[in-house]
Amino acid sequence: MQYLWKKLLITLFLNSIFFHQLQATEINNTNLLILDKSSSSKYELEFSKTYQFRNLSFELVSCKNIEFDKYLDTAALIKISQEDNIFIGWFFKYTDKLNLYSNKIYEISLIDC
Repeated sequence: MQYLWKKLLITLFLNSIFFHQLQATEINNTNLLILDKSSSSKYELEFSKTYQFRNLSFELVSCKNIEFDKYLDTAALIKISQEDNIFIGWFFKYTDKLNLYSNKIYEISLIDC
C-alpha cells in the first residue's frame, strides 16, 4: 500500500511540473512602435520571441501586467542587440518615461504585450 502512495505522489508531482512548463511556455505577442529619427518614419513590429529590424535584433524575455493600488501598466522585458551593444531592460506601455533605451537613430515604445 505504501508503494502505491509513493507511486501516486511521484506521478502527481511529475504531472504538476509538466503542466507548469506548459503554462510557462505560453506564447506572448509584443507590439513595438519604432520611430526612425533620421527619416521620420514609423514602423510597427509584432513578434513573439525574436525579430530582426535592420541592424537591431529584438528578443522578448517576459511580459507582465503590473497592478499596484490604482496603478495599472503593461511591461515587457526586451533584449536589444545592435552590433556589439546589448541592452536588456523593461519597456512600459503607459509610463514611457521609465523606458531607458536610448539610440541616436531609433526611439522605441511598447504598444502592447
